[in-house]
Amino acid sequence: MKVAIVKTVISREKLIAGEFTPDSEEIIGYEEVDEEEFYRPLVQFLYPKIKKFIEEEKNGVGGVQTNKE
Repeated sequence: MKVAIVKTVISREKLIAGEFTPDSEEIIGYEEVDEEEFYRPLVQFLYPKIKKFIEEEKNGVGGVQTNKE
């Protein structure tokens, strides 16, 4: 999988204010990476949360609330 390497600049004032929108972005290169290696950290972060959500839904605890009339 080919990914872009992006140089991103965010002003200190924005960071202090908690705003993370970039002031500028520039593609400085491209790199070929292994797809599994690229997505592994995201999966390791999200999988436990999704698994817990599904288990709570099955047990009727937590989850998304809807207005039923």
